[in-house]
Amino acid sequence: MTAVVKHVMRRPLEVSYATAEQAQARNSHLRARFPARAAELWWPHAAQPLEEMLRRLTAPPFDSAVNGTRAGRRRGVAKLLRWLSSLPGDTWQQRWMASGAEDLPGAAWVDLPLRWLRERGHSPPYDRDDLSSGLLMLICGDAIRPGLPWMLTRTHRYLASAMAQLRDPDGLALLHQLAESGPANSRKDAQIAATRIATLLACKGGLIRDITVGDCVELVDAQRRVHARGGQKKVDFYLRLRTLGIFPEDAPATIRAFGLALGQLSIEELVDRYRIQCRPVRDLIVDYLERQPSLDFASLDAISRTLAGLFWA
Repeated sequence: MTAVVKHVMRRPLEVSYATAEQAQARNSHLRARFPARAAELWWPHAAQPLEEMLRRLTAPPFDSAVNGTRAGRRRGVAKLLRWLSSLPGDTWQQRWMASGAEDLPGAAWVDLPLRWLRERGHSPPYDRDDLSSGLLMLICGDAIRPGLPWMLTRTHRYLASAMAQLRDPDGLALLHQLAESGPANSRKDAQIAATRIATLLACKGGLIRDITVGDCVELVDAQRRVHARGGQKKVDFYLRLRTLGIFPEDAPATIRAFGLALGQLSIEELVDRYRIQCRPVRDLIVDYLERQPSLDFASLDAISRTLAGLFWA
């Protein structure tokens, strides 16, 4: 008996690779499902009167056991509050935003209160250090909440440790325990992650348990815009927060699931991430990239990083 073999025409498997439109739709859906907390202009600490704010930020836990540190914090808080009091606004946040400090990246912001103090006869050599210490107290004390892009232009050697002391000791302790349970060679990554998380506390307010998935997405978007370095370390903080169990169960396993921010950077924005001081060189790189119509966005991103970042900046 001859066996009859039927050849059934099978339906082709669907391609597993998403189109650009599908990826963008998924990106949009996830971002809508997990929004970031909105920026606020008013909250109780931001509305405290000057004398009350000064007392709070110079008393425990904001003072330090180290005499020099304690004195510098107190001087810095007093100087910053005096400067901000001269600016328009009903809250310290509104006055901070009116100051123009966030238009100056890195440590350059301090020139604004310094100029104001010197015009009024104050010019001690330690003013700059005092103001930096005072700003740390205002941020950890939730008097002001700077924007993420500006915060990412600055170094934050003491931000995580200060937040652990002054804002959320329990949350940072859990984060520290998580780091201690990991391999020793990941301790540096844990420090970077702690600083990223402390940055979210600084800019969004609240405690670690209040951080949302959308806050993390907003931070990663901001990192890309200001070219904050770190590679995988840029997103490691999300994995640690997810491990702590503060996110909903349906939160993506990795923040990379959200893709790039909606809307791509222009060529000028790609180059300006590196804050090139020489304007002719900056314009030359922009002009060169604009003359490459065949390149896709990923290629433009890579070339701008090579020319503007690695080669020049």
